Amino acid sequence: MDEERELVVLQGLEDLDIQEDQNAVFVVEISLEDVPGEWFKNGVRITPTSTIKIRQEGTKHFLLMCNVRGEDSGEIKFVAKHVECTAYLEVEELPLNITNPLQDKVALERSRAIMDCSVSNPRCSIRWYKGSNVILPSERFEICSEGCYRKLVIQQVALDDEGTYSVQVGEHTCSAKLTVEAQSLLMVRELKSVEVVAPDEACFECEVSVPVLKAPVWSLKGEALQQGPKVSLEKMGMVHRLTLRQTSVDMNGLVEFTSGKAKSSAELHVKSDP
Repeated sequence: MDEERELVVLQGLEDLDIQEDQNAVFVVEISLEDVPGEWFKNGVRITPTSTIKIRQEGTKHFLLMCNVRGEDSGEIKFVAKHVECTAYLEVEELPLNITNPLQDKVALERSRAIMDCSVSNPRCSIRWYKGSNVILPSERFEICSEGCYRKLVIQQVALDDEGTYSVQVGEHTCSAKLTVEAQSLLMVRELKSVEVVAPDEACFECEVSVPVLKAPVWSLKGEALQQGPKVSLEKMGMVHRLTLRQTSVDMNGLVEFTSGKAKSSAELHVKSDP
């Protein structure tokens, strides 16, 4: 008997309705062994890849599509010589939502803080906010995606980074608070009293335990000093220096340095030129 007439489909393809990231398996059985077959999707021949496997076991032919996506939906066709059969693959996209919301975090000033959450679909994009402001990647803010895991990394956390952070995924949002604890600031080297003869300059210097972002306050006789022609305020790492130019005897008094809870004071003695 002619093989062409004996070749028939014993088990046809079945429609599949699955979710994204699942595997789609199509099986067809024909009546004869050693008859090669071809697979098509929407009329285009399917070739094996890292996620698409094609194999034959006797009279059975298999098509495996791994981790399918929404765009994989379409008509699947098997063709062997003059016989063919078709089925439809319907891939449902995973819903966009937040599966593990943000949690409140506490970070030490100048350390690294991580705000993280998980989403339902590894391919969904999210937007980060601090308050109502969108956060964009920068030298200090790193936005990472690892599968369904999303995280915001804040380098060198500052006190003004404290606040409410939120993410938006489609129509879903969640938020959490980041609390920043200030590092303990201590005086490592105190101010020393200075004695000069007017109008010579007077220099005061002290050192703190950690770098400070906010400018310290220097004062003379209770009045805050500002940078100017006669006043020089310098910061070199953790060392702070005050230079008073063109001193006069009416400047005699207490010099104070204040940075957060760290304070130091010393006396300025100005003598008149004999």
